[in-house]
Amino acid sequence: MEKVSKSEENEKEEKEEKERKEETKEDSEPEIKLESLENSNFDTLFQDTSEFELAADRLEQVLKSMETLLTDVEDLRNQCSFQASELMQATADLKQQQEELKESYAEMAREMQDIVDSVEELLGTKSAFEAKEKETQRLSRQF
Repeated sequence: MEKVSKSEENEKEEKEEKERKEETKEDSEPEIKLESLENSNFDTLFQDTSEFELAADRLEQVLKSMETLLTDVEDLRNQCSFQASELMQATADLKQQQEELKESYAEMAREMQDIVDSVEELLGTKSAFEAKEKETQRLSRQF
């Protein structure tokens, strides 16, 4: 009930103030002061509103910047994900090539050893043949 009575009191005060204003309409100075007060309140309100509008504009710019940044981050994440999958594929390909090269090297090493063994055998056969030829020549001189 106190709230009702306070609002009633406010209404009464406003009515009384309006009546006083009407009574003093004859004096132009009080009206000018009153108008200037009302205008300054209006200007202050207008300044506050413009400050709010500026703040709202700034917030909107920040939001747009954040949206742009989030879009850029998402693009970078997708790009990194794509590059990571490409790198994983390249790594798998290189490992497979490495295994193939190891197998190829092992096969070539076996073939080389076979060639070395064949050459040593041929050299041994040649040496034996030459030795028999020399012996044959020596025996043929003796006869």
